[in-house]
Amino acid sequence: MSEISFTDGSKPKELFGSAELACGRSVDEALEQAADGRAADLDQHQADCQHCQAALTEFSTLWAPVTEYAAKPVDVPAEITRRVMDQVRRLVKDVWYTAYVSDSGVVRVASRIVGRIARDAARTVPGVHAVLGRTVHGKMVDLVDRSTRDHRHPHSAVGVLGQTAAIDLAIAVEYGDPVHAVAEEVQARVKQRLHTAINLQDITVNVTVDDILHRT
Repeated sequence: MSEISFTDGSKPKELFGSAELACGRSVDEALEQAADGRAADLDQHQADCQHCQAALTEFSTLWAPVTEYAAKPVDVPAEITRRVMDQVRRLVKDVWYTAYVSDSGVVRVASRIVGRIARDAARTVPGVHAVLGRTVHGKMVDLVDRSTRDHRHPHSAVGVLGQTAAIDLAIAVEYGDPVHAVAEEVQARVKQRLHTAINLQDITVNVTVDDILHRT
């Protein structure tokens, strides 16, 4: 960050104060990490946190124009920096929603809707018999889905920020089906559905096969 100059002398880590992502991590720290080009260097928390992953990817995309200018022996135009920071400020006003910012305004979609669309898309894949928004272990996935539906945090497996989403899905498949092929098709369909329905641009879908069901 030392090569980037702000007109007010501030650094990214000084801009948002106590603002936090949905998981409680500092927005300033995530933005600084992305601006330093370290978005892929995930710590233990970030490796398991969809909110951090979505934020780091989105911040990296937003910061790209600043990085491009910073690599050249010229000062970053104040207007470029201002526009980037204005976008970041809009995005972090509510970290439970996606945000598409245009000249007409902001279109926001709740993360629970993102999760619902992802699960519905996964269920259309042949061989998939149950889909959860989190990983479970030791019980039949469809039984757990029914018994815990009213008790799970609705956003526990979806991290969103701006036009970026990171999603964890757990599925049950039929015995004898090609597990990897089914999981890859789930990833493809979820990405396509979210891109079409919500115009999300950067989507990560992590699939865990938690149970195999025998045909009856």
